[in-house]
Order: sequence, then structure tokens, then C-alpha cells
Amino acid sequence: ASDDEGDDLVEVVRGAGQNDIGMVAWRLTLFTPQYPEATGGREVIVVANDITYKAGSFGTREDRLFAAVSAYARRRGLPRVYLAANSGARIGLAEEVKKCFRAAWVDEADPTKGFRYLYVTDADYERLAASGSIRASRVEGATEPDGGGRWRIDDIIGAAPDLGVENLRGSGLIAGETSRAYAETFTLTYVTGRSVGIGAYLVRLGQRTIQKASSAPILLTGYEALNKLIGSDVYTSNAQIGGPKVMASNGVSHTVVQDDLEGVAAVLRWLAYVPRQRGAPVVFADMPRGES
Repeated sequence: ASDDEGDDLVEVVRGAGQNDIGMVAWRLTLFTPQYPEATGGREVIVVANDITYKAGSFGTREDRLFAAVSAYARRRGLPRVYLAANSGARIGLAEEVKKCFRAAWVDEADPTKGFRYLYVTDADYERLAASGSIRASRVEGATEPDGGGRWRIDDIIGAAPDLGVENLRGSGLIAGETSRAYAETFTLTYVTGRSVGIGAYLVRLGQRTIQKASSAPILLTGYEALNKLIGSDVYTSNAQIGGPKVMASNGVSHTVVQDDLEGVAAVLRWLAYVPRQRGAPVVFADMPRGES
């Protein structure tokens, strides 16, 4: 549970994979050379996409948690680390409609000529309208082989939440929160998997970015969509658009790592130059040779 200012975040203890949304967060206490256990260590707020849940996409619940966690870190002056691996804002399908809609073809014998409208039968309309999934109009004079009527689909709303443009509103919420966090605390992102759409914006809106060398492009849209828009196969992979050769060269990514172990080490190196809390002095400590 959370609000957008982080005041009602509730700490929970649960097993891995038990979260029911595609965003998770932790409040960590780290013991580092700069802040050893004898000093109480340092607190860091970590928020991460769960790419195993709906491809890591951002719905309204994910947006609210991200915003609340970021606000929690910002208002306390704590470093905020974002682990990015996502598919951008969620644009879902109303599965209950998908299973039963039909097409009124221009030519039943040749579907390539297109369709006049999409419809559902009497029985399906009664069920879908009762759940608020669709709005539909009766098609006069059109009947099914069993004698039942047809209902032309005018609007698809869906019974489940987070299927449409409400997710884009949430994207605006977390983009604005990340901009505020940039000004008020330290924000670091480790791009460990692809980061798309709003995910890419969040990366750029942070102060520092670490990007994994493989399978972690930073994209607004994929290469296949761009090729369709251009009308030619200009790109062959997402790495050509948002891989490290592009993002490190243009300054979006500040460090490139080969794997997650190296990525976590890079996060700790950045934190070594950041005070425990906003306004506190920076503590320096000698690092043993060959360690970071």
C-alpha cells in the first residue's frame, strides 16, 4: 500500500516471487568502507521492475508504488537506486472480449477485403455488458445461423484494470516524481534489461546511469516498429537504437558493465562518492587495492 508522497508505504516480509504487481522495492542498510557497521551503515532505497510479471510493464499500481518509493527517498534525502528491466507502459487486452468477438466480413469468402464491423452475439453481449466490458449497439436485420442477433462493438472498456490510457497518466506521474528526485537527492539507475518507453524516460531523468552491455537497450520504441514506419529494414536489432554504443556515446549511459555482478559493483562505486543523506558530508575511505 502506498500514496504518492510515500507516507503510507507498508513494509512486508514475503518470499521471492510472491509480489502481485510488477514493481518491488527495498529499504537496504549497507555496511561499506565509508559507512561500516560500527557507524550504523547507510540506508539506500531500491526500486525495481519485475520483468517476470506482465513483461515488467507499468500499470497504475506499479506507477503508484514507484512514485511513493521515490518520494520516500526524496523527502528523507536518501539515495534512490532504480533497477530497470521493463516493457514500458502497459497496453493490455480485454481477454474476455478477445475470446468471443467476431468480424462481419465484407466478403465471407475473401477476408482480405476487410470487415464492416466487429460484433458479439446475444449471449456474449448479455455477459459482457453486465460486467461493463463493452458498449455495443444492436445490428438491425443481422442474425446468426442459430437465429440470434448481433451487437456491434462500439467501445471496449474491459473488466480488468490497467488496460488502456490510464497507464499513460501514471507514466506522467512517475516522470514528474523522478524529475523532483533529481533535484533533491541522488538518483542512480542500473539498466539490467531492456527499458522501453516510460522506462527509458526514467533512465534519462535520473542523475547517473549504468547500462549492461548486452540485452539491455534503452528505447522509446523497438526497431521493428521503426522499420515499418520508415518502410525499409534500416535496423536489425534494438542494440542499434539504444545499446551501449549509442547511449554511452551520447552521454545517457555513464558506465557500461558486462554482467549484473559488475553492475552491482558499479552501483556501490557510485555510492562511495555520495553522502549517507542529503546535506551530510561525504566520507572517504581507502579502498584495498583491486577492490571496489
